[in-house]
Amino acid sequence: MEVTDKEVFEIAVNSEIRAKEAYEKLASIVKSDIIKDELLFLAREEDKHREIIEKMAEKFEGERTEPKKIEIDVMAEFKVIAEKMAEAIKKPDVNIDEIYEIAMQAELVSEKLYKKLASYAATEKTKIILEMLADMERNHYNILRKQYEYITRYPDIYKEEFYDQLIKDINFNF
Repeated sequence: MEVTDKEVFEIAVNSEIRAKEAYEKLASIVKSDIIKDELLFLAREEDKHREIIEKMAEKFEGERTEPKKIEIDVMAEFKVIAEKMAEAIKKPDVNIDEIYEIAMQAELVSEKLYKKLASYAATEKTKIILEMLADMERNHYNILRKQYEYITRYPDIYKEEFYDQLIKDINFNF
């Protein structure tokens, strides 16, 4: 997919916004306080990523007079995932599995995008920031994967009555 450098930043910002919204939506649904806290952490991280990308875009815009066309294969995949996420979190009957699966895909695609963008970086500092974002996206994927494994392994934990009872029944015999 051929896009302008400006479009790359716009799509990346939009994706970070969608990811933040998805994590906040999931956090409002899950019953586990531990997972809720991790999801809210991810939401804050995505917001920081958005700010970094916006600052990079501003600096980039100031340095460039004409948009440059660049070929980034992952952009089409990136756009599709962002659109899927936007649709999934707007559904009235939110499917936790679907959002987790899309979110995990989104983190992996984001990692690929930032790695690819790093190869276009004009300065070492920009390259390092993009590589750092790629690494963070991989870490987000790993957090989500672990949460998803936990959710699928112990699905009853996410039924409110069971979770509430579980918390009340916690007891130790020492």
